[in-house]
Amino acid sequence: MIGSIIGDVAGSIYEFCNIKSKDFDFFTARNRFTDDSVLTVATADWLLHGGKCETYYAYWGNAYPGAGYGGTFKRWLRIMQHTGNAGPYNSCGNGSAMRVGPVGWAFDTIEETLEAAIISAACTHDHPEGIKGAQAVALCIFMARTGSTKDEIREKVTSTFGYDLNFTIDGIRETYGWDSDFGNGVLCQASVPQAIVAFLDGHDFEDCVRNAISIGGDSDTIACITGAIAESFYGVPENLKKQVMKYLPDDFKTVISEFEDKYQSRQAKTEPIKSEKVYNLQRFVDAQERDYNTALAEIKSGGKQSHWIWYIFPQQKGLGRRYNARFYGLDGEGEAKAYINHPVLGSRLREITKALLEHKGRRTIHELMGSHIDVIKLRSSMTLFDKVAPNDVFAEVLKEFFPGDDNALYTIF
Repeated sequence: MIGSIIGDVAGSIYEFCNIKSKDFDFFTARNRFTDDSVLTVATADWLLHGGKCETYYAYWGNAYPGAGYGGTFKRWLRIMQHTGNAGPYNSCGNGSAMRVGPVGWAFDTIEETLEAAIISAACTHDHPEGIKGAQAVALCIFMARTGSTKDEIREKVTSTFGYDLNFTIDGIRETYGWDSDFGNGVLCQASVPQAIVAFLDGHDFEDCVRNAISIGGDSDTIACITGAIAESFYGVPENLKKQVMKYLPDDFKTVISEFEDKYQSRQAKTEPIKSEKVYNLQRFVDAQERDYNTALAEIKSGGKQSHWIWYIFPQQKGLGRRYNARFYGLDGEGEAKAYINHPVLGSRLREITKALLEHKGRRTIHELMGSHIDVIKLRSSMTLFDKVAPNDVFAEVLKEFFPGDDNALYTIF
C-alpha cells in the first residue's frame, strides 16, 4: 500500500499546478500527503480489523480534516461525525479508486477482491462508474501481484470493464487535463484508464508514477492509483519508501506496518519482472520515433543542435543523475547486447555512428556533438557498445575521436 501513498505525496504539488514533463523533483519540502493517503490508510485499517468500512473512512477523514477532500465527501464526513449514519451519494468520482489499493492485496481470489472493492466504494461512491473504477484498480493489483503480465492485465481490464486502454501516455500528455476529450478528470471514467495506462507504459515503479503525474489533471490521485498498481508489479525502491515516511504521521506508519506484515510480506516483490527490467527497449523505439530522423540529419550536416543524446547514444545506467539519464540508461551488458541486436535500434545506432565517421579529419568531435558534456556521453556510449560488440563501428569512433582514452565507460557527470 505504500505505493499509493508515494504516488499521492509525489503528485500533491502538481494537482493544481500541472507539469507536462517527467523530469521533476520527486520529493520536495512542499510535498504532503492528501486525502488519497488518508483514505488508503483507512481502507487498510478496515481490512485489518473488520467492521463497516464507512466507520473507518469517517474516523480517518475527520481525524485529518484538512487533507483536501471534495465538497460532497466533506458533507458526508460531517453527517457521519454527528449522526454516525450517512448514506452514499451516487458519486462516480475517482475517490473510490484512489482508496481501494489495499483491497488488491488482501484476498486470495479475483471474486473476493472484486466483492471487497464494491463494499469499499459503495458506502459513498455507489454510482456504477464509481464502483467500476474501484474494481478495475483492485483487479490490476491482484493480477500484478500474482504474476500476470502487462498484456494479460490490459486484456482482462478491457474485457471486464470496457475501458479503452488503447492509447499511450506520450500520446495524451499535451491534451489531457482536468477537462479534456476524456471528460471531467475528477471522474473515474476519465482518470482510472489514464492511471492504468501510466502503469502499463512504465519501465519501473518510479517511471510509472512519473508517467501519471506528467499528464496533468488530478495528479495526486492518478499517481496514487498508478503507484498502487506499480507497487504490486515492480515492488517499491527502499529509498523512496524511506523518503515518503518523513511526510507521514505516526498513526499512518502503524497501519502501514501492520498491513505489510499481514498481507504483503508473504508476497512482496523486491525486483521487477526480469524481462521488463532488462529488455524494455520500447522506450527507445518510442523516443526515436520522434527524433531519430532529426538526429541523423543533424549529424550528417555537421553538428548536433537539439536534445536527443540519451536515447540515440544510450549509456550505462548510473553514469548520469538526471531523469533522462536514469530512464534511458542501459542496465549493464545484457541490455546493451539486446539493444545492439534489436532490428531497429541496432541498425539505427550503427547508421548514425557511421554518420559521425563521415566527418573524420574534417570536424572535431566537439564540433559534431555541440558541447563538452555530450562529447562525454558519446564517448561513454561508444565504450559500452564496443565492449559488447567488439570489432564493430564503435571501435572505429573511439580510435578516431578518442585515442588513448581507456576510462570512458566510468565517467560520472
